[in-house]
Amino acid sequence: MPSRQEVLLDAAIAVIGTQGMRGLTHRAVDAAAGMPAGSTSNYFKTRDALVNAVVARFAARERAAWETIADLVRLRSRAELAAALTAYVHRAVGPDRVMTIARYSVFVEAALRPELQPRLAEAQRAIREWGAQWLRAVGSTAPEAECRQILDQLDGIILHQLAFPDPTLDLGRAIAAAVGRPGRPSSAGANPR
Repeated sequence: MPSRQEVLLDAAIAVIGTQGMRGLTHRAVDAAAGMPAGSTSNYFKTRDALVNAVVARFAARERAAWETIADLVRLRSRAELAAALTAYVHRAVGPDRVMTIARYSVFVEAALRPELQPRLAEAQRAIREWGAQWLRAVGSTAPEAECRQILDQLDGIILHQLAFPDPTLDLGRAIAAAVGRPGRPSSAGANPR
């Protein structure tokens, strides 16, 4: 069961995902959490303290979500990897839309406040390690570089689907192209950044 602080931070993430960083106030978090006025400020005295705690909670939640995926997914082919990532993207732009919007809002905040970057980078490293393991399992010769490129492409697809939804986009086909076809290495492995 989440602690009172975690409930407040999860409510703060929901506020960010529905109202953006500008909407993140102590009062808005109290209301979203269904707690009395002043609850958030009891734990986080300033907005900066709240933002720092939100970033830490967000990074922990993102890492836990990918940890769960990593524990459940056992891939044998690029087609299976593409299918798993397609399911992830469908969730990210559908049922998890609020969390995904919060994710991008947090990333923009980290671009403006570099002190937030280390915690997010730590979670990102863990995600890339899992991705590299999956790619290694399906025969990638450059799994780390390929993982970076695939995740960057997924971020682009997700961001565009959030900002400019295209109901005609075949997500499965777009993601299969990013991952590469079964039996053929992805172009990402041949051109690492």
